[in-house]
Amino acid sequence: MNGYINEPLEINMPAPNGTYEITVTITAHSDTTFSLYSQHRSFIVRDREIKKGESVDITFAVSVSDRHFAECEYEKAAGIKIQIATDGDITATAAVSPVDIPTVYICGDSTVTDQPASYPYEPSSTYCGWGQAFPELIYPSLAVSNHAQSGSCTTEFIANNLTAFENKINRGDYMVIEFGHNDQKRTELDAMGGYKKNLLYLAETARKAGAEPIICSPINRILFMPNGKLMNLLGSYRDAAKAAAKEAGCTFIDMWQRTTDYFETAGPVKSKQFFRHDDVSHDYTHTNDIGGRLIAKMFAQEMIAKKGPLAKHIAADRTETVQLYASPEDKADNAADFAHVAGVGLVNVPEDFDADIRDLQK
Repeated sequence: MNGYINEPLEINMPAPNGTYEITVTITAHSDTTFSLYSQHRSFIVRDREIKKGESVDITFAVSVSDRHFAECEYEKAAGIKIQIATDGDITATAAVSPVDIPTVYICGDSTVTDQPASYPYEPSSTYCGWGQAFPELIYPSLAVSNHAQSGSCTTEFIANNLTAFENKINRGDYMVIEFGHNDQKRTELDAMGGYKKNLLYLAETARKAGAEPIICSPINRILFMPNGKLMNLLGSYRDAAKAAAKEAGCTFIDMWQRTTDYFETAGPVKSKQFFRHDDVSHDYTHTNDIGGRLIAKMFAQEMIAKKGPLAKHIAADRTETVQLYASPEDKADNAADFAHVAGVGLVNVPEDFDADIRDLQK
């Protein structure tokens, strides 16, 4: 994906809570590449080439919704926001009309949330939850309202974020639910206890509104053991999410398994390109724009394979991924990662977690 030097061109339009169809017309006055985002940097188009003198119409759906993040004031929706990132000379206009289509409400943590970017922009050093990359993969028949928040666990989400849309979600809508990373830091949110109970509460909230819940297991962290396998920190939360989906009678998307399989195959060196990194640090939990886009495609692929409730809204030709493979010489020093994870306050961990950490720090 391209980096951009200039601040993006913005189009802002006042609009009350609701769903809207937007058509953006972009005209190029020089050969260039552009990316298009909506609302809180939701991906719509990435790195599309356009030649001098050409015009292109891009039609997509937007959900305008209030938000209520934990430890923040209730946030009234500002309206419709469109950003166009390019280093070329373009002009852009937007046409807006209300539309009656379903919305998918996303519940989750930092691995799913919308993340900002700074300019000059570099996709490898920018945080990105997979929920913000998902809109790029769908038709204008569906709007996305991403309420996921960094640091959120199921209890905090129910107490805060859910209050912004629990009276807006309607029959025919959808609710995607993915948590685990921060629940693991709360003693009362053990996998088969408080965590599973809260997943079922969210699923029931959707069902009471006539919406369809979709429960996902959490994506895995890329903490590689010496044998090339990922440390199984979140496996019990994967099992609990699967059990909750079965009990609720709803679609289960196994993001833990998909990410585990992909990154173990890619190995400890190649996997790091999908997680936020720069010249001085790298992350083992939070994806960058490259990784967020990859994992959104994994979600879409699983939804199509299961013939799940969102499958009809997904453009299958946009979901292709390329599997990377580890080379025999790929080795990584993960000592700093294991030192870090030992201090982030995880309490609901496998019995051998402390022993594994000590062994790896020797």
